[in-house]
Amino acid sequence: MTHNFIRSKEDDAGQFIFTLMRELIDDFEIFVLAPHQKGTKTYEEIENLKVFRFRYNFPRLEKLAYKGNMHEQVFGSFLSKVNFLFFLLAFFLYALTIIKKHKIEILHCHWWVPSGLIGYLVSFFVPLPIVLTTHGSDVFILRKFKWVIPLARLIFRRTTFITAVSVSLKQLLVSDLKVNREKIFVFPMPVDTKKFYPLEAEQSRQGKILSIGRLIQRKGHDYLFRACSQLKEDGIKFKLTIVGSGPEKDNLMQLAKSLGLEEDLTIIESLPQNELNFYYNSSDFFVLASVVDWKKEEEGLGLVFLEAMACKLPVIGTRTGGIVDVVIDEKTGLLVPQKDVSALVSAMKRYLLDKELKTRITEEGYRFVLSNFTPQATAQKLVSIYRRLDKG
Repeated sequence: MTHNFIRSKEDDAGQFIFTLMRELIDDFEIFVLAPHQKGTKTYEEIENLKVFRFRYNFPRLEKLAYKGNMHEQVFGSFLSKVNFLFFLLAFFLYALTIIKKHKIEILHCHWWVPSGLIGYLVSFFVPLPIVLTTHGSDVFILRKFKWVIPLARLIFRRTTFITAVSVSLKQLLVSDLKVNREKIFVFPMPVDTKKFYPLEAEQSRQGKILSIGRLIQRKGHDYLFRACSQLKEDGIKFKLTIVGSGPEKDNLMQLAKSLGLEEDLTIIESLPQNELNFYYNSSDFFVLASVVDWKKEEEGLGLVFLEAMACKLPVIGTRTGGIVDVVIDEKTGLLVPQKDVSALVSAMKRYLLDKELKTRITEEGYRFVLSNFTPQATAQKLVSIYRRLDKG
């Protein structure tokens, strides 16, 4: 159960869940329940995954999911709140129907809200073991909206097992929600190494900086812009490409103009998954200057860092959220404090000027991904959790 899942095989929405689930089809029969959206089918099979999409309103109003901003929409207007109630009711009724009809044995919910909430409600009608995966945003938001914490505690306590994509998330569950640490397992979503892998790029990569992330405050693009401005003042040539869309685009374009970066910057609002590999492979290094935003949200993990490493692209990240689980400073990448433009400039200069450092980190990061974050490695960990439910 999830509010975010692929709408086509090349869709980037929920791609990591699809990558994980398809690794399980030799051992389990997998049913996926996700929201409907205009243009999608209410039922289809994708690589033997049985995908149901529930209708919750007229097609033109089914806009709550797949954009990564559901909570912002819900809190944004009265009509969105009403739409969300329709969403929850439809989600619950479809879930109950499918669980009974297909005799589901394990319920796996991604994000504690809305899927975990629906799983919690369903469990009062059909007793099932529940696995709940938290990806970060659903837990970090509790720092801002503390009045929701009692509900979150009820849901997490009713689950049989919990998986968290980073150590920091597990610590937050234990400290803030008082969840029993013994039932929390830490492992990230996988990198699809069939889609992200090294290529022999024909063109020069020198000075090509890549950043991938929604154009929102949490991604810290404004700090990256200021760091690039400093590089330009120091006479270093570069080209910055950002892949992402979001509400901060106009503000970022105005900032780029004020910093004189217009000719050095390209923003690509969206790319199909099969084209992202080329951009990773044709870049010099990857940067995501993530911060803790006004909602006190931070990166749950930062899957883009692992995608970059899988393409042998060195990375720079900030010491926030789950990034520190995958970007190990001076080993698999370089880490800098959040909102520290000077430190960011220094890290970028190191990659631009120190070829030996760049090569060493590139190779170590690549080995790190292949050892720990392939779909097969992650699926094995999840299978072991499912098997423990069978024994219980």
